[in-house]
Amino acid sequence: MLRCITLLLCLLPLLVCCSTSGGSHGHDVTTGDASELSTAADTPGPDGDTPVSDVPLDPPPLPGSCAPNDAPFPQRPAVETPATLPFLRVDGREIVDEAGNPVALRGINFGSWLMLESWISGFGKLSDEELLDLLRMQAADLGVGDLLAKAEAASAADWVLERKSHWVVVMDWKEYMTANAPAGKASAVVELWEWFAAQPWLAEEEAVWEWLAGRFGFSAAEELRLLYQRHYITELDVERVAALGLNLIRVPIWYRSLETDFAQDNDFRPDGWLMLHDLALWARKHGVYLMLDLHGAPGGQSTSWHQGLKDGGHLWERPECLNKTTRLWQALASYFANDPHVAVYDLLNEPMSFPAPESYVEVHDAIYQAIREVDGDHIVMIEDAYRPLSQLTSPDEMGWTNAMFSIHLYPGGTSAQDYLDRIEDNLTGMEEVYLERFDCPLFLGEFSAADGTDSDLWAPSAMGPVLARLNERGVHWAPWTWKYFDSPTWGLYHPLDGAGERIDLAQGSFEELQAAFLAQDSAGFVADPEYATALEDSAGAPVSPLDLGSL
Repeated sequence: MLRCITLLLCLLPLLVCCSTSGGSHGHDVTTGDASELSTAADTPGPDGDTPVSDVPLDPPPLPGSCAPNDAPFPQRPAVETPATLPFLRVDGREIVDEAGNPVALRGINFGSWLMLESWISGFGKLSDEELLDLLRMQAADLGVGDLLAKAEAASAADWVLERKSHWVVVMDWKEYMTANAPAGKASAVVELWEWFAAQPWLAEEEAVWEWLAGRFGFSAAEELRLLYQRHYITELDVERVAALGLNLIRVPIWYRSLETDFAQDNDFRPDGWLMLHDLALWARKHGVYLMLDLHGAPGGQSTSWHQGLKDGGHLWERPECLNKTTRLWQALASYFANDPHVAVYDLLNEPMSFPAPESYVEVHDAIYQAIREVDGDHIVMIEDAYRPLSQLTSPDEMGWTNAMFSIHLYPGGTSAQDYLDRIEDNLTGMEEVYLERFDCPLFLGEFSAADGTDSDLWAPSAMGPVLARLNERGVHWAPWTWKYFDSPTWGLYHPLDGAGERIDLAQGSFEELQAAFLAQDSAGFVADPEYATALEDSAGAPVSPLDLGSL
């Protein structure tokens, strides 16, 4: 989510000396996998009685990496609930309904549901930043702190510029230390990384389920995954969205929620498809639209942790990853081809790692063409990837029809007015190029005033003015995100009791984790009243034409 490359570049000299921050993934990683993780022998197993030994109860299947899935596409169950909203389409710079009436998409993101982000749901007692701080302390205690610092300095650019996933970079530190250990320090380096392998790295969704499979076995980890997904979002959430007057839910999806990626025998996951089916039925019942967002694609469309893989960014370079991605999108388009409540296909969330403009075109156009083979009715959407428009190709320039464009903005801020000013500067700075080359509906798909200095003091009051300005400019919107495990306003909803309580995946028993996952149900969450009022007041404002100029 969060991107501020300019700031990171400014911090590069400092980070070379002392690398910090949070996580991502790994390339050709053989250390730290779930199969290597050990737990105490007295930890209860899934039945509450059987202890978990150093050997998992059932080892996970061999992991794949964009392994082909040739299974038949899932077939959607019969839909008997009548549609309550019409199909939408793009008409110039507007989105219109079947009668040609302009429609403004105003909604929210269902973050951390079918695409888990551990920081949102409070998974793990330690963040990746805190774990790496402990790694540095452990290295100092073992007398190899200076060697770790050198390893971090050697990889600082890869870390800061996200040329590699953060998990990959951490494994580069290990490789560097192993290769450069001075005489008498080799055993200390081995001890350091054995210690690290036993710690819960939980930055990416892949890492979360690997860790739990290492503790309880693959089948039990799958049971926990489904328990979490079935309770994190229910019909109550859709009902609450509609009650606010919002008409859109953006649904971030990790590809492994819908299909497997093992070394062999891949298939679609029926549970994930049925959860989407149920969501679309609830959307009909409560009168809202859905936007399907492939938040984590096979191979990873970026190196950042929020694409779900410990080693991301390979969608652009590996044909098998693109093939798996296009086939998944074609399966989704086939599944929802006749459903007007699935309004938009958001092809790739924040596709930041594309190496050249032609790669951006090649990958997105392949997905578009695959969708259009089975579905000519739904709106498709591409994102800016935090790149300037000069590096991107517009839907019109690719020859697409019924298509729109999305940006994400996390500009920070020091006050409600400063945050509004920064959002404004970003939008007005796009005007000339956007209207000349893109000239299609604009969707602000992620933003949050919580991304600022001392934002707990002013973030709720910032949202009202920002949403009003977006409405005035004719920009469609969906803030990030619906729920957050703690009370600050990263989420509209937070727990009624126990706000701020993180879930201990390292020491919690199976029964304790079951209870914690059941408690993710929104029946135990309450909305921030000021934030909710801002959404409710903005949801029904009149539709305005797109205007990125001076107001």
